[in-house]
Amino acid sequence: MELCHGNIDAMVYTVGHPNDSVAQAIRLCNASLVDVQGDFVDRLVGAYPFFTPAWIAGGLYGPDQPAVRNFGVNTTLVTTADPDLIYRLVASVFDNFQRFKAYHPAFGMLTPQEMFQEGLTAPLHEGALRYYREQGWLEDAGIPTESAESGTGESETSTM
Repeated sequence: MELCHGNIDAMVYTVGHPNDSVAQAIRLCNASLVDVQGDFVDRLVGAYPFFTPAWIAGGLYGPDQPAVRNFGVNTTLVTTADPDLIYRLVASVFDNFQRFKAYHPAFGMLTPQEMFQEGLTAPLHEGALRYYREQGWLEDAGIPTESAESGTGESETSTM
């Protein structure tokens, strides 16, 4: 509410969109979303791989809201679950990718390649590796096809 009361002029809020707090600030405080891009963002994204260039789709917060370029964070699913279970999970997502993307506006611009190539914060899980190998995606992307673990499942590994 500090924005509505004029106590601050701007704020940075790293959150998935759409977001109720952002919608409320726009609706009640006449706030607007602004582009955040340029050399500073390029350096930030380059230095910290968990940041990524991002955008907020036009119209997400009302018919007059334009698309806005900014930066955000990648999301990683981390698990030690059974490789067969994770294989089925990853296959379910990618075999039904258009349906998956329709579940939330934040998924709308995703590509399979971005999901397993950009901003990885843990080694790929054995079950995910199996699916990606079957698709031929790892070799196409130049990603090593050997998992970092020997199949013990004891360390955290990433699926997407």
